[in-house]
Amino acid sequence: MRLLGIVLVAVACAAPRTAESVPPAAPHVVDVPRVVVTPDRATSLDELFAEATEKAKKGDLAGAAVGFDRVEAIEPRGPLAGEALYQAGYAHDLLGHHREALARFRRLVDQHPGHARTRHATLRAVRLLNYLEDFAWAGRYADRLLAESNLRPFEAVVAYSGKALAAVNEGDDLRASAYVERGRDVVEREQLDLAGRLPVDLAPLYFALGEVHRVRAERLHFTPLPPDFSVALERRCQLILDAQRAYSDTWRAYDAHWSTLAGYRLASMYETLHKELVAIPPPPPADTNARRELFEAAMRFRYAVLLEKARSMLEHTVTMAVREGERSAWVERAQQSLLDIRAAESAEQAALDRLPYSRADLEEVLRALKEKSAKASAAKAPSSRGINK
Repeated sequence: MRLLGIVLVAVACAAPRTAESVPPAAPHVVDVPRVVVTPDRATSLDELFAEATEKAKKGDLAGAAVGFDRVEAIEPRGPLAGEALYQAGYAHDLLGHHREALARFRRLVDQHPGHARTRHATLRAVRLLNYLEDFAWAGRYADRLLAESNLRPFEAVVAYSGKALAAVNEGDDLRASAYVERGRDVVEREQLDLAGRLPVDLAPLYFALGEVHRVRAERLHFTPLPPDFSVALERRCQLILDAQRAYSDTWRAYDAHWSTLAGYRLASMYETLHKELVAIPPPPPADTNARRELFEAAMRFRYAVLLEKARSMLEHTVTMAVREGERSAWVERAQQSLLDIRAAESAEQAALDRLPYSRADLEEVLRALKEKSAKASAAKAPSSRGINK
């Protein structure tokens, strides 16, 4: 019996192990590319992406954009989606499809925040939002850009431009001015604003500076007549000249879009000032119809130069825009404004022709008004007598 037991134990130990007792082997994972099947072919996302890339290299930007969009649409959370969005946006941007490009850059920033292209997409989004005058969103995306570390000079300038334009669009000229100065500090430190043609990224910054001066100028009104009219008029004219300097820096970038905006804005400043000045009511001494007519004629004669400046500015702007092929709504506004100013000039001349006053009469009235204003200012000036006693 003892021998039988030993044999049974030996047989049991020698028996093959069952399937349940064998540990399962580790599965061999194979990463198979997503296959896209169409009626005429079957391909992978990698191949679709490569085909779109090749089209971009050959200059077929429209075909490339379609291909990259298709890759992202098939697998919007896949490993190629972020790069496909960026490349599609870039292709649309080069084609001048600004809103289509912006939509893709924004989707990349919002849906793929950790992607290697997110920073570049944010930069391009701010540029396009500034261009499309969606200044509120330009400011928000500029915040994202400013949150990045070690911004390169042009990235910082674009971000500060976005913040400045967002602020001035809200009427906050103080905050806008602060962002403009930060941008100008970068420009000066990095010597980005050398003589000659400017980089296009500087155009929105100088346009924002012009807008700061414009907003401040438009706060000075002449109805009702301010206590010190000559001081208020001098201040407003100075702000217009400051705006003109800033807008003229915008033109140095030779960008038709920003140049058109700057030209239109400056012309409108001269036109608006003219309207407000000729609308000033006659002073109390003009107590007869003849005196009121003489005052009106003198004001029209004196400030006709403002319409001339506005017309000259718009003629230059429209000519440049047509030459450069600019087709934005600002070109249409400039063209319509030019027609309005020419009509206003004709109306001004007709009004002067109807009045029985010569050029010499009007110049004499203006000389008398100037002397009276100078005497009033001198009377208000503090006396220096007794200071050294």
